Amino acid sequence: MAYATHHGTHPGLPATQERTQQLSHEGNGGRAGSTADLFPRLVIMQRLCNAEAFAVLTAQAQTLLTPGRLECQMQSPGSEAIVEQLIEDQSAFLLSHLGASPRPIIFTPHKGQVQGSAPGLPVHVAGNPGTDLAFPAQLGAMGNGYVVFFSVHAALGNDLLIDLHRKSLTVIREKLRLSFGGASQIDKLNEREIECLQLVGNGMKSEAIGDRLALSVHTVNAYLGSATTKLNAVNRIQAIAKAIRLGIIA
Repeated sequence: MAYATHHGTHPGLPATQERTQQLSHEGNGGRAGSTADLFPRLVIMQRLCNAEAFAVLTAQAQTLLTPGRLECQMQSPGSEAIVEQLIEDQSAFLLSHLGASPRPIIFTPHKGQVQGSAPGLPVHVAGNPGTDLAFPAQLGAMGNGYVVFFSVHAALGNDLLIDLHRKSLTVIREKLRLSFGGASQIDKLNEREIECLQLVGNGMKSEAIGDRLALSVHTVNAYLGSATTKLNAVNRIQAIAKAIRLGIIA
């Protein structure tokens, strides 16, 4: 198994999704019954790379209603300050990287290529106290995120990075599944419901959506109402927020 090793121009989004899906299938593990079941897996991964801390971040896409942002869903005890600092300093880069490349990111205080880090993308961060690893997970309709390990002391060999990336994809997938009750909302929504949700999320009114899709206002509202019900939301705003978190709409 080999990662793309482009420099400068990143591979396009379709290749990114294909590569992420391949890694996800290869890294399949048993389903977690609760978020607490994921914690021991993260501790094992932390030990594999001899890291001092870890965090699981999920990404919310930017829309007209909300800015793109990263949210911490899980973290090792005592890591609050470094996780907040990472999100503050690197959110824009991490969000853009999700759509650009499947390669793990190696934040390093050292300039130049990191020894043995061919699958990873070294990023020089002046003043960083140590080497941090961020493994991207772009899982389509399920959502996107990162598993991050801070102050990694292990040698960053090809096999270690690939193994941790597989495990990270499984952790993110299970975390997103558990966050939304294990239901696959994308399978419940039909194409028209998704289109109407997307256009409302883009700031359009029902009348304008009807004109765009050649539907009556009543039909548009019916699609939005059924989508809201299927997403177990109390109103359209919450339905849009849930659909964005699940990656159903952008």
